[in-house]
Amino acid sequence: MLLRILILIILLLVVPDAYIYLMYIRHWTRKLWLRLLWFLPSFALAVAAAVIISTGDMKPEHQPWVSIFMLVFLLFCAPKTLFMVFDGLGHAINGLVTRGAKKREEDYDCIFVRIFRIVGMALALFAIGILCFGYFVGRHYYVIHRQTFYFPDLPQQFEGYRIVHFSDLHIGTLRDGNEKDARTIVDLINEQHCDAILFTGDLVNHQSAELDGFRRDLNKLVAPDGVYAVMGNHDYSMYLDYPDEKDRAADVAELQRRIRSYGWQLLLNEHHIIRRGKDSLVIAGVENDGRPPFPALGDLPKTMKGMKRSCFTVLMSHDPTHWRRNIIPQTSIQLTLSGHTHAGQFKVFGWSPVAFVYQEWSGAYRKGNQVLNVSDGVGAVMFPFRFGAWPEINVITLRRGQPREVRGY
Repeated sequence: MLLRILILIILLLVVPDAYIYLMYIRHWTRKLWLRLLWFLPSFALAVAAAVIISTGDMKPEHQPWVSIFMLVFLLFCAPKTLFMVFDGLGHAINGLVTRGAKKREEDYDCIFVRIFRIVGMALALFAIGILCFGYFVGRHYYVIHRQTFYFPDLPQQFEGYRIVHFSDLHIGTLRDGNEKDARTIVDLINEQHCDAILFTGDLVNHQSAELDGFRRDLNKLVAPDGVYAVMGNHDYSMYLDYPDEKDRAADVAELQRRIRSYGWQLLLNEHHIIRRGKDSLVIAGVENDGRPPFPALGDLPKTMKGMKRSCFTVLMSHDPTHWRRNIIPQTSIQLTLSGHTHAGQFKVFGWSPVAFVYQEWSGAYRKGNQVLNVSDGVGAVMFPFRFGAWPEINVITLRRGQPREVRGY
């Protein structure tokens, strides 16, 4: 997988550079050394990418350098790629429209090229602005998203029950001088004064050591009915190479130990029953269950063992694809909480490119009496950037009543 990432990075650097060189740079100067200077930044970035990927060194103290590399890489390749696409489109349309035209119509020929070139340049500048805003401002723009879900079978004693749902903290990304954001997130969650706090996975990026120095903040999360958590794909140390698989298992065990030490109840294909009078509500959690290459360790029968099928259940499952694949066909679980997608960390007018990959990727979805809520998450992985898909904390209120239409946002 790492080799594929390196190949993609090199292509994103080389293809736009080659296009702009052939179309413009080579016509601007006859001096070869000036022409070759055009490729120097991309060459340096390709070498840096090769070094990062070949070493596989994702120690917590080195992750800030990865973030900086991603910012510089995107600042170079994204604007040039946008310019290449639109400038190339202008030339292509111009060629089709003026096919067979005489040379005297040259002024007419240039209209398409000029228009699309201007559009490409404008979008390139816009991309630079978005990248800088998302990196320096958007990643810290924490929002509270309030939602109310109605269920006819919600127990009477749990009318108005409030849950904080947060996901994808990716705490290793905060180790670039933004460690204070952990306290900001914890304070925002506690300020909601909800009955329970549910975290749906991806606490770290790569390994448990990323949590060093964050204990004081994370163990301050508190709610009357407790703090609950499940594992996400990043919590299984799956993105690091270990000489011995026992070392990987040991790191996963250490992560689980730390989560429990914060006072959080880690649910690994397990459930917990909250009782109020004669009524009860079940908080359940499965291990990560995703499509390849992500771990598929969820065990719904084990999770629900000993539960009455009629019990009102809130299930935490990190990967939203689990809902349609297994939860709907195999259970009557009323509310499922997921994360994982980050809404692509980029959203415009309610849309993100991640919609091409996931059917349910942001917000709430209903099928019959079953609801899925996909949080956009509070953190970022690899590239600490957010635009439109702001880092969010979900506050969910449960109400008794007939199901109402919900949809992604």
